[in-house]
Amino acid sequence: MKNRLLPSLLLLASLAASCGRTPEEPAGPEPEPGPVPPAEPIVIPPRGMDATLDLGTWNLQWFGSSSNGPSNESLQLSNVRDVIAGSDLDIWGLVEVVGSSRFQTLVSELPGYAGLLANDPSVKDGAFYYSINEQKVGLLYKTSLASVVSARLILTSHDSDFAGRPPLEVLMRVSLNDHTEDLVVIALHAKAFNDEAAWLRRSNASQALHAYLDSTWPSTKVMVLGDWNDDVDTSITPGMASPYQNFVDDSLDYSFPTRSLSDSLISTTLSYPDAIDHQLVSNELQVDYVSGSVEAYRVDSYIPNYRNTTSDHLPVLSRYDW
Repeated sequence: MKNRLLPSLLLLASLAASCGRTPEEPAGPEPEPGPVPPAEPIVIPPRGMDATLDLGTWNLQWFGSSSNGPSNESLQLSNVRDVIAGSDLDIWGLVEVVGSSRFQTLVSELPGYAGLLANDPSVKDGAFYYSINEQKVGLLYKTSLASVVSARLILTSHDSDFAGRPPLEVLMRVSLNDHTEDLVVIALHAKAFNDEAAWLRRSNASQALHAYLDSTWPSTKVMVLGDWNDDVDTSITPGMASPYQNFVDDSLDYSFPTRSLSDSLISTTLSYPDAIDHQLVSNELQVDYVSGSVEAYRVDSYIPNYRNTTSDHLPVLSRYDW
């Protein structure tokens, strides 16, 4: 009787040999996929200039939070890094930074920059007023031209008026164009929402800040920057004046360079029509302002799906002759 299995076995052996194994060898596991190459950095056109002091403020929308804001934390980090690196500004006031470790990673990926948050150990009582999972204000700066002399929280007695987020004040020594001078940078995040109770808290905070600046820094260059959660021409609260009208009225001592955004009906967010991210300067710094340099930088035109991957706010920039 002929062995009808022999041709089939020979065929299997031939096929197995061509695959590098015998019929008795079990198939090995599928090879593990190789590492995914990092995404190419997004090219953001620079806005900083070598001869000027360039400042920006940016609300990063729950940066470093795993439960709020953009869901892809790694993508948000890389987008924020690319904007800051590409913009090439000297000092940034940042808002809504939640994850301290994520912030440190950001700083480590920005050669030439250093930074601190409101709960940093170097900030007196910072950890008392800002918890680990809370939105924090912070500062980034180029170490080649700026250094921190001191850092502290201010107006802590008005903690409620600032929605539990007292401003971070950093005294900096800035050297540029063979000129060294002190600059006070204050990062703030005001109370949100357009109801009258929220407006009143913003107004109270503004009155307290005005009195503080008058008494503490009467002749110093001061920049207050951040998310003011209201406009400076008229309030986002229907029928109300701006809660910052006290600064607008004191034009001899203070000014909002970002008022030009309000006057031009330029929004600083992707959600609302008003400019609510502002920069306030003392008259000592106002004289150095480069006219027309304020900008709500439309980085959303360079970053795909910016609103959902990065932030609902735009960076706001200004420039000063130093």
